[in-house]
Amino acid sequence: MEEHMSSVVAEWPASSPELKDLFSAQAKALGALRNAPRTSKSHFGMYADLATLIDTIREPLAQHGLAFGQSFCIYDEGYDVLITTLHHESGQFVRSFNRIKANLPPQQYAATATYMKRVALAAIVGVAAEDEDDGEEATRAAVVSNVEDEARIEKIGMAKLREAKTDEERAEILSKAEKRVQEGTLSREALVRLASAAVDAAVAKPKPAATPKTQAARTPAAAAQ
Repeated sequence: MEEHMSSVVAEWPASSPELKDLFSAQAKALGALRNAPRTSKSHFGMYADLATLIDTIREPLAQHGLAFGQSFCIYDEGYDVLITTLHHESGQFVRSFNRIKANLPPQQYAATATYMKRVALAAIVGVAAEDEDDGEEATRAAVVSNVEDEARIEKIGMAKLREAKTDEERAEILSKAEKRVQEGTLSREALVRLASAAVDAAVAKPKPAATPKTQAARTPAAAAQ
């Protein structure tokens, strides 16, 4: 996945060659910026939603020649990439990149995307942001659930590889893991770890014991020696 993200950064540079004017303007803007008011409520308490955050930062940034943009780019390997850019009127810019699984259920995708947009925007500007969801449950819970689900799938795969007796069984386990990657429920890194474990298991598998016939055939030769 690191190689994959590198290709995203190659297409969308992380920053302009020069950043002096942008940083100078950002430093001045930070003097006028305030954390967004927490006017929304969730199970985790009060928080500032994305719209409130945008309303809070837009004018102070504009007064110092700064603007921001956010967009999703669709890439392979089951992930989309959120690109957040802070622009300066001089043409200088900085960007951040955040991944999101592309095949999440629609409501969960929307919640996770909103969470990422809020946190990424607050981080690149330099203000605080809350992590709660705009819907029925907190996005924090959804994101944690995604990580836990992937860890659980990988753990089960590792256990099955340890129990596998043949190369065919190990190949079948890896085939199912590959489908998980295509579905977006397992990362490419996890698949690589599973494949490495399968190779280790194949190398370490015990050699079959000699049959009685083989042992009998060796006896005369051994006696002759």
